[in-house]
Amino acid sequence: MIKQHYIFGYGSLISSSSRRITGIAGASLAVRVSGLERTWVGWKGTNMRAVAARPMSGASCNGVLFEVPDSELDKFDERETHYVRTQLDLSQINYLHGHQALAANSKVWVYLYNHHNQGLHTAPIVQSYLDVILLGCQEVDSTFAQEFIEHTLNWNFWHDDRLQPVYPRAQSHSEAVQLDQLLAQLLPQAFTQRCLAP
Repeated sequence: MIKQHYIFGYGSLISSSSRRITGIAGASLAVRVSGLERTWVGWKGTNMRAVAARPMSGASCNGVLFEVPDSELDKFDERETHYVRTQLDLSQINYLHGHQALAANSKVWVYLYNHHNQGLHTAPIVQSYLDVILLGCQEVDSTFAQEFIEHTLNWNFWHDDRLQPVYPRAQSHSEAVQLDQLLAQLLPQAFTQRCLAP
């Protein structure tokens, strides 16, 4: 029997439009994965931070599972070049909104933080990237976006780059006020310190 491949998206890959820029991606299932911690990290040689997951006992991380044909995995590997694709144990997955569990022969992949080769540095969180993630979360529901914010670490050094987006897969949208209200409510100190990008 042919194994089905799924990717667990916990950042920009939560967004259906963002992941379909990269390759063929099936419909998504909202899930929460145990044993993963999500945090903002910076990559050497770039001018922005990204979210990354790393194994952490007692932590959890919400996101989506989406099916990917075997022939498309290389495209997602190229997109996630600073990460290491690792297989998740199916027992780590908690299915939300009544979704059925995947077949036992399914392979679920996650892109983990390659901490051996990369490290934190002073690049900022950029709003154009965060917007893509939060818009993806809102495809599930508003509480999903709230959980993303509350279960992501290292909110600091944050630029509003919406007028001149730094993120290469930035999306045009009309939800800026709504997203800012959510961020100001949940991250009042960090949001107050957000500044316009130079």
